[in-house]
Amino acid sequence: MRRRDFLPLALLATPALLRAQVVEYEVREVSRIGSRLIAQGRREYEISNIEVYPYERNGQRISEKFLELSSGFKIGARIFSEKQLSGFGLLARKDDTDFSWEWFNKESASRFTKLQGGQAVEVRTYATPFGEELTQVRFLEDTTLRFKHSGAADDTHHIVVKAGSVLRFR
Repeated sequence: MRRRDFLPLALLATPALLRAQVVEYEVREVSRIGSRLIAQGRREYEISNIEVYPYERNGQRISEKFLELSSGFKIGARIFSEKQLSGFGLLARKDDTDFSWEWFNKESASRFTKLQGGQAVEVRTYATPFGEELTQVRFLEDTTLRFKHSGAADDTHHIVVKAGSVLRFR
């Protein structure tokens, strides 16, 4: 066999972690009278597309990591090491002044459910010297991430992440 005959086998053997990931989504603007679709799509990305914003709080190193979907809309998570990951928060926003915090509680070893809404996700973690850290979220159901734009009192936008999407941070 020639070297090029092995190329398809090499591509099949490449771990899923090295290939591009995909997030399918809808962005809706919401108000008291309803909602309207303002963006939708499929975002294929690699780890180099993840924006990382590190900071420290009470001596703990934390990073907010985001993936831009389109038109400035982003989804992400607040990442920190914990002895054993018992829950985590996903975020959605367009601007730095937006507020979002969707909490997920541990249900089993790798399955977590959204506190408000009950949608399930499957996670992967990474072992650190201080415990474990969230590295990937696979959405098992369509999951709504809500946010309030620029200090609004109520939700102004919903980003619906479609089942099968993978949000990978590492």
